[in-house]
Amino acid sequence: MTKVAKITISLPQEQVEQAREAIVRGEASSVSGYVSAALAAVAPAAAAEDEDTLADFVADLMVEDGVPSPEAYAWADEVLGLADTDD
Repeated sequence: MTKVAKITISLPQEQVEQAREAIVRGEASSVSGYVSAALAAVAPAAAAEDEDTLADFVADLMVEDGVPSPEAYAWADEVLGLADTDD
C-alpha cells in the first residue's frame, strides 16, 4: 500500500468544481484522488522537459562544431562495424 501524507491546499474555486464534477462522473474517487492523478500525469512531462536526449546532445554538438565531414562518418561507420565491406 502506498504511503500517503495528509496536507491542506488552496485551489481556485473553478478547480474545486472540476474535481467535484469528476467525482460525480465517476472519474475520481475523491478530491485527493483527482489531484493525485493530475500530479501524476504532469510529473513525467515535466521531468522529460528537464532531460536532454541523445538527439538534443548531437544537435548541440552540430551547432557548436558543424556537421561531420564524410570522412568522419566513414570513420564512425568503421569503428562501429557498419562500414561497407563489399570492396
